[in-house]
Amino acid sequence: MVTDQFGMLGLLTFIRAAETDPELVALALGSDLTTLGLNLNSPENLYSTFASPFAEAPLRPKDMDYPVPPEYLTNAFIRDKLPPPKLNRYTDDLLFYLYYNNGGDFLQLAVAAELYARDWRYHKEERVWITRMPGVEPTMKTASYERGTYYFFDSQNWRKSPKEFHLDYEKLEDRPILPPLGPPAVTPVGVV
Repeated sequence: MVTDQFGMLGLLTFIRAAETDPELVALALGSDLTTLGLNLNSPENLYSTFASPFAEAPLRPKDMDYPVPPEYLTNAFIRDKLPPPKLNRYTDDLLFYLYYNNGGDFLQLAVAAELYARDWRYHKEERVWITRMPGVEPTMKTASYERGTYYFFDSQNWRKSPKEFHLDYEKLEDRPILPPLGPPAVTPVGVV
């Protein structure tokens, strides 16, 4: 362990070589993991959120690539027979759950349209959903902005938080446009 090329003597040899070749420093001494956006002092496990050093978003369970037998890929066969989900029957809490757990999916877009119909608006800069507090009118309102008390949906603590806010209309996302549902773009593996 100490004397072979993978032991302490091998590491010492590699560190000395890194002194003359600056490109070897990262290999010999490693990288500071906090520069990758990792909070090493967090009491929570990293594996549930850290996809890779190159990923811009946390890892989602549906992003994991698992081989699925063709007999379990029934979506292509029953998709046209199922009614669309009646999102207007769901609570705001369930809609936010569906929105945040189906990123990049048609369901996320449909949920965003339903939240918009319920007077929730997505703030593009703050990256949060916002709505006026019921029964409270804005303290100031112009053609380009308004100021008042709003509810923000806090996805980290999973609650609606009231906050006094200056709201520019141009920073709000427009109403989502739902594409028409068509035939599946990809045929499942093993299906002819």
